[in-house]
Amino acid sequence: MKRVFLLLLLLMAMAPTIGSAQATDQLLGELKASILAADAVGIAGQTMNSVEIVQFGEGRFYSRSQATLLLKSFFKDYPPHDFKIISSTKSSGAWFIEGLYSPKKATEKLSFYLRLRVAEGGWKIREFLIERADE
Repeated sequence: MKRVFLLLLLLMAMAPTIGSAQATDQLLGELKASILAADAVGIAGQTMNSVEIVQFGEGRFYSRSQATLLLKSFFKDYPPHDFKIISSTKSSGAWFIEGLYSPKKATEKLSFYLRLRVAEGGWKIREFLIERADE
């Protein structure tokens, strides 16, 4: 009986970690799918009310609706061919994601860097940086 009780305690202690990992995987999958679909509305919907977007060294803070227009313009100029998440580092209040974006017509790849924060009951994009990849 003691062993069953200890096993249940151990499983209950691990449950938030398992659920958190599933939520992390789900969010990464949604983000990747939105980028590959050039879904500017979907990506902007995952941002904070004010998000910093930097493209090729130039940027500023935008509202969600401004971010949507900017991302639509980006995807028009650089339609997606492929996107891979290179690394993901998460702490209790911040999450950094690095990805490699391949546009359809461009020969060069682009690096995507996203910094997320906990807001509105979940993870929201705070910064979105796009620059030419150093490959």
